[in-house]
Parts: sequence; C-alpha cells; structure tokens
Amino acid sequence: MRRTLSAVLALVSVISATPPAAAGPGYVELALLPGGTKGSAVDINDAGVVVGRGTDAAGRAKPVRWDAEGRITELTPPPGATPGKVFGVDADGAAYGNTSAPGRNSQATRWNPDGSTTVLDVPPGDTYSFALAVNDGGTVVGYSGDYATGVRRAVRWGRDGAATVLPAPGPAATTAAEASAIDEAGVIAGIATTEDDLAHHVRWDDGVLTVLGVVPGATYSAVTDVNGRYVVGRVQRGDRTAFGVRWDGTALSEVPSPTGDHSLMHAVDAEGTAFGQVTSRPARWAADGAVSIMALPDGYAAGEVLELNDRGVAAGTAISRYHRPIRWSASGEVTLLPAPSGTSGSAQGINDAGVVVGEYGGRPLLWP
Repeated sequence: MRRTLSAVLALVSVISATPPAAAGPGYVELALLPGGTKGSAVDINDAGVVVGRGTDAAGRAKPVRWDAEGRITELTPPPGATPGKVFGVDADGAAYGNTSAPGRNSQATRWNPDGSTTVLDVPPGDTYSFALAVNDGGTVVGYSGDYATGVRRAVRWGRDGAATVLPAPGPAATTAAEASAIDEAGVIAGIATTEDDLAHHVRWDDGVLTVLGVVPGATYSAVTDVNGRYVVGRVQRGDRTAFGVRWDGTALSEVPSPTGDHSLMHAVDAEGTAFGQVTSRPARWAADGAVSIMALPDGYAAGEVLELNDRGVAAGTAISRYHRPIRWSASGEVTLLPAPSGTSGSAQGINDAGVVVGEYGGRPLLWP
C-alpha cells in the first residue's frame, strides 16, 4: 500500500531571506538557512537543482534543497517523523533520502518538487526501509527489513512510491540483500549475503537476478556503481588489502594496484572504463584492464576520483595537508577548484554539464 503522508501539504519549509548565493572567484557559495552557519551540497541535477544539508539557528542539521536560482528550502519531514538526510535529486527536482518515525528507525522518503513528502512503501512484513540510490527518472533502490527477525531484502521503488522486493540468491529468511546502485536504464546492482555468510555481488535486469559471484577470500564486499553491462565495487581480504573489482557481464576482473597495496573503484562509464584510486593516487582503468594514474595539481601527491558524469568529466579530491576539490576534463586535464578561506573540503556531486557541488570549510559550494 502506498503511504503518501503529505501528498497535498502546502510548502511549509523555510526559505532563506538572505541573498541566494554569493559569487566568488570561480565558485558560488550557496545560501545557508536563516541563522545557520554550516552546510554541504551532495548532489545536483542537470537543471541545476542542488540538495544537501544545512544547520538551522540552533545548530541542528536539516536536509535542504537549492533551486536553480540558488534559493534554499528546508526539506521538512513527513508528519510525525524526524528530520533525516538527503542523498540525491532526480531530473524533476525531487529529493531523496531517509527519515525516522515512531517504531521505524528509518523510512525511505521522497521530497516532491512542490514541497510535499512521500514515504516510500515498506513491503508487507517489514518494519523499516532505507534508500541508497536514485536515477534521473526517480527509480529508487535500497533495502527493507524486519528488526525482530533480522531479515533484510533488496528493494526497488517506482515513481509512485510502490515497493518491489527484488529476488535473492538464497531463502529470504536467511539472505541479507541490498541494492546500492542503479543506472539510467534501471539496471540495479548490490550485495546479497547468504546463510553460508558469503557476500555475493548481484545485479537485476528488469527484476531478473544474476549472481555475479563471490570474490575468493573476501571478508568485506560492496558495489559502488553500475552502468549497463558493467558493475564495479570493492572488496577487502583478511590481510586488510582492499582492491577494486569489475564485472563485464558476468566476467570478473580483480584490479589490485600495481604495487599490491590497495585500489578502489567508485564509478564506471558505459564503455567499462572505471575510475577511483590506486595506492593513494587517482586512477583510471581502461576496459582492457590497463591502469593509468591521473594528473594531480601541483603540490599534491595524493587524491582520488569520486564522481563521474556521462560526458567523461570527473570530480574528486586532492590530498596534502588538507583536502581540496578537483575536476578532470574528459581528456584528463586536472583543475584545482577554487575555494574560500577555510581548511578542507570535498567534491560530492557532478551533473552532465560538469557543474560540481560539495563543501569547503563547512560551507556549501557550487563550481560552474
């Protein structure tokens, strides 16, 4: 049953009376909530709508949305719920995250463009839900479960908020599954841990399950991105070595760093090129497995790629004493993104125009 707790609510969120944004040299400092002192931008759509968080006058963290003109709106929780966190925004400007309600520590929530909220369905028999990812079309993935039994099931939510429990590789009562990535065509990937305590990487195409397999010796496994036939993730073995993994269809490639230390994969494009980090350096893996270290700004010896758009533009972090947001062009040129005074910051989202959002020194920023 669809649970739309406030489908016809008037917009009761707070809109900042301060100027919507202050322009700096090469960046835009997004508005804060009235009386607030901190914020962070975590995602941006192609229309320029940004979501993230900000503090109110009492210092409490609240989910927020900035429209394309930079005006800030506090995303109020559904009736009876407490404020949660937002992680994404779809092409229409709807924001997605999780809130809490009595008897339900987590419930997947959508904040609609008109300011109303929709609590996404919790499947029958479950007591909570948690959303992890959304695509531009507003299809959401995550998991639901029951606190009493410990069951966890991978779930897909449609635009209407209805939940579909995705099939698992083992009995529902003994399999803990979650869907953590979705591409624009609706292909989903995630992890399913079966009763033998093995974590299987899995994917769902139109709801049909494909088990990609277990990485031998892995003590921790995660899926970070999916794009068509390609799935990327990371694993860790008992000796604490971490390395990226990539599937081309069902074929697994392990991609440890050339020095044998560690590697991480965060994103993959439609051709199977993956991006992440190798031994503290930003890295790019070609579809044939060849790895190349990506450029860093002068004075920086470490960093990683965190975000990638559909045009091959990437964003991430350069690391020295402090963390600085950076952006790479599709051809690999790196730019140290300008920032106001402060200490560290990070890039946390990018749209197809290459606009990056994040934070620096506790302030929400946008880099055109």
